[in-house]
Amino acid sequence: MSSLVDEESKDRPTNVYRPPYQELAQPYPDGAGYYKKYNPAYPSSNKLQFPITDHKPSNTFCCVVLSLTVALIFGAVLLSLLLWFLVGSEFPSYEIQKFSIPIFNFTDTKLKANWEATLNIKNPNRKLDISFDQTESSLVYKNFIVDTSLADSFQVERTEEMDMDTDFFVPASDDTYYSTTDAPWVKDMIEERRKGSMVFEVRIIATATFMAGEFWRKQTTLHVVCVELKVDFPTPTGGGVWNGDKKKCMLYH
Repeated sequence: MSSLVDEESKDRPTNVYRPPYQELAQPYPDGAGYYKKYNPAYPSSNKLQFPITDHKPSNTFCCVVLSLTVALIFGAVLLSLLLWFLVGSEFPSYEIQKFSIPIFNFTDTKLKANWEATLNIKNPNRKLDISFDQTESSLVYKNFIVDTSLADSFQVERTEEMDMDTDFFVPASDDTYYSTTDAPWVKDMIEERRKGSMVFEVRIIATATFMAGEFWRKQTTLHVVCVELKVDFPTPTGGGVWNGDKKKCMLYH
């Protein structure tokens, strides 16, 4: 049988055109959509589900930053306390050195006066300088503030001391008198002047900064009160002289 088939194939012409196998090609009604539907190998969103990773924000960085912040704060506080105990700190002492009233002119209803005060400020610290950025001094008579004076910034070195001069005036202008109708204490002051003596206070509010070189500083507010500053008037007219009773001023902070 095979020999007959081979002989028949030899007799067939070899240059005859044969169309491709169209009977095997199936038309696609909707193109790719049909192919998707009937070809199980085609990737479909209904059949192939890719894994989706839920990226949650990590708190690791926040925890690290918070831990470093707490550590820095704790370290700064610990270093400050360590330096405080190692260096040591004592508050300055104040003492009245001079106090007088060179001018005290008055009539029955008016007053013109001038007070001069010198305070000694001592720094007892051996390793700390003290800088006074702002110092406000007030002259007080019977709990009334007569006048206020401001001092420029200054510094007291360790174990050093210095004198601070301050003046008070009534009234602030040199060409007028203070009337008894302007303040209730003027009449009492004139009356005590006639009796020969009166008592004053000097109160100070100072902003002090304790310094150990450039690497440690501590600022605080000091309240100083110098009480019972008695001034005697030896003559019926003229100024008064402090009796010289030196008392250390009280300090609050």
